[in-house]
Amino acid sequence: MEQVVEHPEVGKEELASVTQIILGMIKTSKALRIYLPNNPVLIGFIADLGTRMAVHLGRYGELTLDVEQFALRYQGALVYENKDPKESMASRLHVDGIRTLFFDQGVEPAEIVAFLGVVGFERPGGDDDVVTQLWERNLQHIGYLTEDDFSDPYLMAETESSHQQRDALERIRQALVEQPPPAPRVIPKHLLMLTAEEEAWLRKALDLEGRCNGLDDVIGILAAILGEVQQPELFADFTAILGSLTVNLVVAGDIAHALKLARFLDRLQKLPTTAPEQRRQLAAALAAILSDSTVEVLKVALDSAETSIDYVQLKELLLVLGIPSLRAICELLGRVEKLKVRKLIVEVLVDLGHGDPSVFEPFLSDPRWYLVRNVVLILSLIGTPAALKMILGLISHREPRIRREVLGFLERTADPKAKTYLLKYLRDETSALRIKALQVLTRERLPFALKPIVALAGADDFQERPLDEKKEIFLALGELGQESVLPMLREQLLKRYWFQKGSEKESVQLAVLGLGRIRSRAALQLLEEVRAQKKGGEIRSILDQAIASHAARQRTPAGRGEVGS
Repeated sequence: MEQVVEHPEVGKEELASVTQIILGMIKTSKALRIYLPNNPVLIGFIADLGTRMAVHLGRYGELTLDVEQFALRYQGALVYENKDPKESMASRLHVDGIRTLFFDQGVEPAEIVAFLGVVGFERPGGDDDVVTQLWERNLQHIGYLTEDDFSDPYLMAETESSHQQRDALERIRQALVEQPPPAPRVIPKHLLMLTAEEEAWLRKALDLEGRCNGLDDVIGILAAILGEVQQPELFADFTAILGSLTVNLVVAGDIAHALKLARFLDRLQKLPTTAPEQRRQLAAALAAILSDSTVEVLKVALDSAETSIDYVQLKELLLVLGIPSLRAICELLGRVEKLKVRKLIVEVLVDLGHGDPSVFEPFLSDPRWYLVRNVVLILSLIGTPAALKMILGLISHREPRIRREVLGFLERTADPKAKTYLLKYLRDETSALRIKALQVLTRERLPFALKPIVALAGADDFQERPLDEKKEIFLALGELGQESVLPMLREQLLKRYWFQKGSEKESVQLAVLGLGRIRSRAALQLLEEVRAQKKGGEIRSILDQAIASHAARQRTPAGRGEVGS
């Protein structure tokens, strides 16, 4: 559109007002092609255009536009120009003979939308011309003059007087307005009489019509056409239309209708009578429903507190889209924040990957740790040997939160072979994970862990470990080793640290923790033996408390049952 040329007879504000209206028409006509009727963007454009038109008509009166081949003029000033015949609003009007447009006060946004629906974008070749379509819509506040109407001598004469031409136009318009309306048809009264049954039927029909959703009709018509069409080009076109409509429905949050369309495309794809090329086109349409843009819009809708999306329908839609949309579904899992939705997506992915967990292989190297963590959860729920193998490959993952998730799986699994991988965590670089592994090994009393834990207690770097970790090591020694580790614990109790009383106290505390897990009288005897060698002080007090605790356990019924075990 070219820059507007000012005209000496038109004020700047008036010309700017017309220009804004034309720009609003262009934006709205493009939005009509892109968005569904309930889309907020389209609704906003229509409301803005209606407001600008009402303000202009209220301030300046009737809006008259002269139509040229590729341009529109307002009182001689150029307000619109587009020389592309396929895109030019002026060209579509001019080709069908329209030379002047009128917008009267009282024009409704719905009338403007109907007008733009006719002239705003190119129509298919078989449609009626613009004049016929405008006539059929009977727009009360939007008028036009065609080339045939220009029979006034002033309009036919070659004159430079714009005043004469405008006067002639006004006379023509006035004559059209003053034509008397046709006489109303008189309907015989007896034809209006209805029986009670007919009235009841009519009310029921009106009620059904009122509850009918127009979108259902559109979907039904398109589906019926696609199910019957035979020509390859038409099949491809209608498949693309249904695919685009499904995408728009997902973006608009209308999961119910999107599911209906996706189900239809999926069933049609699986029919034995569907040709291979048609199956490929249908599969491509289904795979394109979830893209990066639709995933982001869907994520916002799902995380919104005001969302009205039916989760059951969403789950079924994701299952219908299936493996071809796996990347997008995983992407949605990585973006959505609402816990309930993440759980739903995890359930979908478990169903999709149960037959072949290797489909998740690419996501295990994703830089987003939380997405990888969720994939680990999915694989653990699948629980097959192939899924287990993929999880175990992440034990040495660089991200500690991923390693923690794998450790959680090893804690939960009942597979005895998988439990042996807990030993790898004893050398993990994170103390918290080493402690967690020790706790699991101790609680489940896994005997194969004793030898590696004994090696940990005797390693050169043992003293460098955090105190909490050293405590867990000795608790594990006592629980797993029982009487077999008594010599080691005796040595720990008697260990001397010259000039390092703190280290000597820690050594006794660790040994006492291990002895506290040994369920036999030999542990109590060892404590009493060592106490006899200690003359007093803080260490003897620690031993006294340990002996009292052991003696109390021995006096309980459970303790008596364990003596000698």
